Amino acid sequence: MEFDGSQVLIGKGAQADVFRYQGYAYKVYRSSYPAEWIAFEKDQQKAVNGAGLCPVRYYDTDDDHIIKMDLIDGEALEKKVREGYIEGFGILAEAFRKIHAASVEGIRMPPLMATAGMGLTEEEKDTIFPIIEKLSGKYPSCICHLDMHFLNIMLPHGEKEEASQCSPAADHEETAGRTDPAFPEYVIIDWMNARIAPAVFDYARTYVIFDEFSREGLAIYKQVIADDIKNLGISDEDFHEAVKVCAIIRNREK
Repeated sequence: MEFDGSQVLIGKGAQADVFRYQGYAYKVYRSSYPAEWIAFEKDQQKAVNGAGLCPVRYYDTDDDHIIKMDLIDGEALEKKVREGYIEGFGILAEAFRKIHAASVEGIRMPPLMATAGMGLTEEEKDTIFPIIEKLSGKYPSCICHLDMHFLNIMLPHGEKEEASQCSPAADHEETAGRTDPAFPEYVIIDWMNARIAPAVFDYARTYVIFDEFSREGLAIYKQVIADDIKNLGISDEDFHEAVKVCAIIRNREK
């Protein structure tokens, strides 16, 4: 497909740029980015749509390196947190609870074990696989976002409306919403890393991200999730084992 020149760049990443265009968002990948990975991302989005975890719909275009998406007219939670909105940590904790409470029945999403070793050395695999196997046998599995941070939580502008689009039945483009969809109070985006795994790995992954970018944020994060970790029966030892796994996987991504 071709843009008519009215598109506006609203996001820039290592593998893709995102444009606002004619009431939708368009994610334009680098030509070198594998098309099968883009197809996988679309499948992931369908899975979270089906689980009621994200109202944003993806649509095919005539270019397999461009995804058309519902546009969220809002801003990332990260901006408000930088402005001193400490309540953002509470939203983050609530987002975790929402995801982990969703049913995995019928969800087509790979388990963490199936993809965790991609790109790792044999030594790294020998380190992480026994931990994943042990914790997966010890704790129940659920949907895990595995890239949860303030940039991946959007706050739509405008009044909160009935979130009819959270229903999996809202599949048609004409009802999916454009610049003013009936989004809930916050919208969790970027589900490419999502896997089926025990929740401890989701909390651990965000721990690793905070440890990398903000020690002050990490301290607050640990306080905010402490009760949820305790309620799940996760021991300190198991949590730090999960952190080890997530740190190795994250280092591979750099």
